[in-house]
Amino acid sequence: MDTLFRVIKYLLSKRWFSVPALLFLGGYWLTSCCTVYVGPAEVGMRQVQVGGRSGIQKEPLWTGTHIVIPSYERVHIYPTDLQALNRTATSSEHSTGGAASGPIVIQTADNYKVSVDATVLYRIHDPYRVITTLGPGRMYEQTVVIPRSDYVLRKALGELTAEEFYQGDKRLKQTKNATDMLRTEFATTGIELVKILVRQYSFDKAYQHQIEQRKIQDQTVLKNRAEGAAAREDAHKREIISIGQAAVQVAREKGTSEVAQLVSDANLYQRTQAAEGDLLIKTAMASGTELENRALEGAGAQAMVGQKLADLMKGVRVIIVPSTGQGSTNPLNMSELLHQFEVK
Repeated sequence: MDTLFRVIKYLLSKRWFSVPALLFLGGYWLTSCCTVYVGPAEVGMRQVQVGGRSGIQKEPLWTGTHIVIPSYERVHIYPTDLQALNRTATSSEHSTGGAASGPIVIQTADNYKVSVDATVLYRIHDPYRVITTLGPGRMYEQTVVIPRSDYVLRKALGELTAEEFYQGDKRLKQTKNATDMLRTEFATTGIELVKILVRQYSFDKAYQHQIEQRKIQDQTVLKNRAEGAAAREDAHKREIISIGQAAVQVAREKGTSEVAQLVSDANLYQRTQAAEGDLLIKTAMASGTELENRALEGAGAQAMVGQKLADLMKGVRVIIVPSTGQGSTNPLNMSELLHQFEVK
């Protein structure tokens, strides 16, 4: 040690060493004690400690290196990026840059205790108001962020019953109410509340089991009701199908009966028309025969018979008839021949 002091004393006695050493030490002192660096996600607030301008200066210091006169002024640095307050019992869920504490224990409206893990997201909006209202450093966490968020969440979520904690819409509604209340309180201190996240919650184990059993019973009741409704709807469906099938069968039988009736009516009409036609034909034939008979009974009937007989005799070349005795005929005697045929 004595040897080291002697070496240093010797070197300082030499101008070629003492001048650069003094410049280096002076520069180091100025750099370390007379400047301050403000990072990219930070803002600095200058505080003058003595003199007529003593107090917090309103003009913020942004990113960069700034000269500070020791014992005359100092700079308080605040983060400007998003900050997180994690309320949870799990250490792995604590953020590295933000504050953290245990879960929020809430007493519900029906006197049950619920342990809630929540995250409060916020940022420094007005650093001048923060430092003048809450103090320097991270006092804003201990004086506003942690106690006020704890109080507001207890108040808002404490209005729910234990049963309502399982109902997401009611839980979200109360979380929104807490967010609105806390945003107003934070704004008066220069802090901007971004969001409150209720991540998970847990009841006392005994009550948790009780709630689960009640939920199982409720679900069983709903299941039985649904099955009963399904059975009734199925029976109603079968009834509708049966009625429809019966209606189809009736309509089918009615159609078959109508078709048979139409066929029968058609056959009857056909037979009636055929009979009427036959009757008309036979009547016409009878009338024709009667007219013919009347014609034959007239004065020209004998001449017609003779004419017919003469026509029959045209093709006859030889007729052998007895010419003597009873029943004899003389073919040359036309008057006698006509007399035999009763032609007058």
